[in-house]
Amino acid sequence: MTKVQKVKAKLTSYLEHESPDRDVLRSTLETLTERLPSTAIFGGMLREFAVGSARNFTSDIDLVSEVNGREIERALREFSPKRNKFGGFRFASGKWRFDIWAFEDTWAFTQGLVKGRDLTDLFKTTFFNLDAALFHLGRRELLFSSQYERGVLEHLLEINLSANPAPTNMAKRAVRLAVERELAIGPCLAEFILLYESIGSVGGLYAAVVNDLKRHSDYGFPSPYTYRPQRSMEIPQI
Repeated sequence: MTKVQKVKAKLTSYLEHESPDRDVLRSTLETLTERLPSTAIFGGMLREFAVGSARNFTSDIDLVSEVNGREIERALREFSPKRNKFGGFRFASGKWRFDIWAFEDTWAFTQGLVKGRDLTDLFKTTFFNLDAALFHLGRRELLFSSQYERGVLEHLLEINLSANPAPTNMAKRAVRLAVERELAIGPCLAEFILLYESIGSVGGLYAAVVNDLKRHSDYGFPSPYTYRPQRSMEIPQI
């Protein structure tokens, strides 16, 4: 079994596990699948199941559907969905929090950065390579890009689409994610972090990683960079 196949196995096992919380999650996803068949889990959850701890997963679950926003809102009526800042909907079921949006409203599509024809075009829209995967709820199928596969195999965090509405925040998020998940930072992402770093307002671990990256950049990023606490006088506090 390949590492990517293990991601699907972990996710399937997670969704099928019987417990009060998982029963709520499974029931909610089954309801969505029945009402919105062409809906997929997208991005962050699949990243975490690839490089994090599936057992400890607690983050929001991102969903995208090929129907329009009105149909999504109608399908979610019993969950009292609220519009989020990205034009999709946020709702909760039990302890689980979800964000769902219409395929056509994906930011990179609306900005003309990527043409959205089918769900696999979502792979071109993610900032991180490790977000470029989806699990189709109706077909129970894991789909992913070659960049995602490489990231999983090499434990590598890299840029997939550099355009982003909040680059400074993404630089900080990239550092946090790389350190927490012990991921190597690819050269394009390293350059992005140095371009948009803002040490003035953030110290500690972030400053330590950025300063270490600057030293690494003197060699032209000959290989992916991995933070090692002993390289710095800073003691990371995560």
